[in-house]
Amino acid sequence: MKNTAITYKFHPIVQYLFVGTAMSRIATSMTLPFLTVYMIKYSSMSSVEIGLTIGSASLASMLFGFFGGILSDKFGRVPVMKISLFVWSAVFFLFAWNPYTWIFVLLNLLNGLCKSAFEPVSVALISDLTPRESRFRAFSIRYTAANIGFAVGPLIGTACGISGGGLAFLITGCFYLVYGITFCLLLKAYRCKNSVSGLPDVQKDVSLGTAVKALACDRALLLFLSGGILVEFTYSQLSTLSAYVTEYFENGVWLYSCLLTVNALTVVGLQLPISNYLEKKSPLSTVKAGNLLYAAGGIGFAVAPNWWLMVLSMIVFSLGEILCFPAGNELMIRIAPTSLRGAYLGAQNCKELGRFMGPVIGMPILSHWGILPLFIVIGVLGFISTYCYWRGGAMKALN
Repeated sequence: MKNTAITYKFHPIVQYLFVGTAMSRIATSMTLPFLTVYMIKYSSMSSVEIGLTIGSASLASMLFGFFGGILSDKFGRVPVMKISLFVWSAVFFLFAWNPYTWIFVLLNLLNGLCKSAFEPVSVALISDLTPRESRFRAFSIRYTAANIGFAVGPLIGTACGISGGGLAFLITGCFYLVYGITFCLLLKAYRCKNSVSGLPDVQKDVSLGTAVKALACDRALLLFLSGGILVEFTYSQLSTLSAYVTEYFENGVWLYSCLLTVNALTVVGLQLPISNYLEKKSPLSTVKAGNLLYAAGGIGFAVAPNWWLMVLSMIVFSLGEILCFPAGNELMIRIAPTSLRGAYLGAQNCKELGRFMGPVIGMPILSHWGILPLFIVIGVLGFISTYCYWRGGAMKALN
């Protein structure tokens, strides 16, 4: 009963964003994971062109992510989020109707830009509307909602026979259109014009140059971003793990599918109970513990001789994920000046570099030296990540 009472203290717009996060992940996971298949079927692109197209979204998100945050600091959260939702809707409609190769690249770039603008700004808005003592829980609920969406979306799409087809893109486009319209109506009902009640609607003194200079000069931010890139590098090894599992275990494809299911179930089932326990703990200590669990899970993958120990290792690895991601958002909020909160959260898109580089580096290590050296490297990088967070926290007197 106590937890329920606390949950209802979240602002109605924050609660709507929780629901919207889950629904948006359901919609996009019916389409984007199957974008490669869709382009093979409906375009004349080569494999190299398709690969570059798929990678362009992450590249756009990494390079331009903080611009959306800066714009939200200058013009308010709401205008940036509204524009992002309606442009995102148009992107998915055009995916379904587009016959031209070069437009596929442009659309996926726009997809990455919309994501990099909307996601950090929505986190900033949740932070604006949530008391400090409840933020970790709010970020945990949002992360749980996202994982529910990712788990359910592909299953719904496959069950309905629409995954990877034009109908799936039309449904996703319709969803974002409805999301944008209902978001506008809710904002009107609660009279939120630019940012939030009780906060400055527009930070007119924020300029691109000011924000970039502040970000570049904040050594703690740079250390947190470095630590976050290494965390993302570690997490991305789940994709590398597929090559090892399918080659060295009987029925490896089924095992890998089971491991991904275990990952999703662990995050969905344990995220909120663990966040309730940790919300009064230091987010810096939480990230450190998460890195240790990542390392322990990785070593478990490397030495596990059977399915059951692989599953156990995945549970441990998933616990690291539960600790690291929400705590990383909370740390970023704590070091960000109020007038640059959006810019700081947008800068987190730089962590996409770790997700991009993970398979690029992990696969050669796996193929040349094996799984154990790979996760020994991961353990070392986890130690470096922990040091980066510790050093950055010391600079800001965080504990």
